[in-house]
Amino acid sequence: MSKERRRIISAATVILVVYALSRLLGYVRDVVIANSFGTGNRLDDYQVAFRVPDLLFNLLLAGAISSAFIPVLGAALLFALAPFFISVTVLGRDYTAADHELIVSLTRILLLQPIFLGAGGLVIGILTAHQRFYGQAPAPLVYNLAIIVAAVFFAPRFGVSALAWGVVIGAILHLGVQLPSLWRTGWRPRPDFDWHDPGVRKVARLMFPIALGLAAAQVNFFVDTFLATQLPHGRASALKYADTVAQVPLGTFSQALAFVLFPFLSRDAALNAIDSIRHRTALAIRLNIFTLVPASAGLAVLSVPIVALLFQRGQFTAESTRQTALALVFFTFGLTSQAATALLVRVFYALQDVRTPLRIAAVVVAVNLITNLVLVRTPLAQGGLALGTSIAATLNAVLLARVLHRRLGGIESGDIARSAGRALLAVLPMAALAFVLFQVLLSGSAGSDLRHLAIVLVIIPLAGLTYVAIQRILGSEELGVLLSAVRPGSKG
Repeated sequence: MSKERRRIISAATVILVVYALSRLLGYVRDVVIANSFGTGNRLDDYQVAFRVPDLLFNLLLAGAISSAFIPVLGAALLFALAPFFISVTVLGRDYTAADHELIVSLTRILLLQPIFLGAGGLVIGILTAHQRFYGQAPAPLVYNLAIIVAAVFFAPRFGVSALAWGVVIGAILHLGVQLPSLWRTGWRPRPDFDWHDPGVRKVARLMFPIALGLAAAQVNFFVDTFLATQLPHGRASALKYADTVAQVPLGTFSQALAFVLFPFLSRDAALNAIDSIRHRTALAIRLNIFTLVPASAGLAVLSVPIVALLFQRGQFTAESTRQTALALVFFTFGLTSQAATALLVRVFYALQDVRTPLRIAAVVVAVNLITNLVLVRTPLAQGGLALGTSIAATLNAVLLARVLHRRLGGIESGDIARSAGRALLAVLPMAALAFVLFQVLLSGSAGSDLRHLAIVLVIIPLAGLTYVAIQRILGSEELGVLLSAVRPGSKG
């Protein structure tokens, strides 16, 4: 294996481990919350309130922050306008005046989150530039730990308000644990308002298009959550739980790959190494297809038992499981497209083109809104909202790929198509095996007891081995790449 590939793999491994631990703590957090609140009214109010600061963070700060006053000003404006905003967006008949009052209160607390989390994101960027991956590693972990502590020790007495304060404290800790490593880079706080500096002017010019382009998926989920308020109470929470489960495969392999690959794409772009950009992009898309197609199929086929095992205890009932699984099935349709979008957007940014992803994102958000306004009124309910999001993600990936194909003179489309063909051929028997085993061994039932856990833990590896075996028979190149990355002493 080449030295450069080893560096990519090494950095990706560190980030992958941190992402995995963060996802694990995120799962523990969600289990604790589900046990305490299920998919009840108060948790719906919390989920709706959380979407406002979450959107502020993603719109203003997602990979593109340059100044602290932006999130502070945005939070201040939303703090003042929260009652009006909630009154015009939360439209469901099931949401009472007490719900509206609680949502406004929670929103105002949670608006502190993007200020500190955004500053923490800025520090992560600085530490990444200095290749200090370990210094930033604890940040997402302490964020989740703070929410877990709030949910376990304070939520039983103070309700969902304790969760909101846990989020704020977690955001403060997210920033705080990184400051020692930041200090060791030589950074020192000092006032500097040299707006004429070419670097500052360039960041200011690129910041908002980049943030808006990266935040398209979050905007779509924001729309989904508020449309879910037109449904009976509990559906917004079910939608959030389903999205959390669906994001697990994205938040491990795919996001780590896109994150680590970006500096190498930027270097290739600076050297005008178009062939290298084309090859890296195609290989990353193929690896995402190889991993996410079976992950998506597995989540869809085993949606009910997986959701039951993860959450069905305490206040999270069998009905909560059914409602969450319904949304999860339709979210899985767009996972591969979401991964491709995250990668392709970064290719454009490496090429210093921030406007093309922004224009495409605007089209996709509009399509998502129109699609979901229709689908939310169908019997699919929150499943329709998830389907609309998957349709939007697929459209986003297709449009980005078409433009990039023209820009680069191709992106090895033949190889990508062959990878997709192999994945589909391998995933069909894998999914069939998982379904048959689920029906035979569990009679289609779901639960969170040890028997269900043991059987699902048998089904998943058997299905996975079936997929890998078929890919090997088909001569999968992606399998060889992944094996070479983890095999000690491999050459490349």
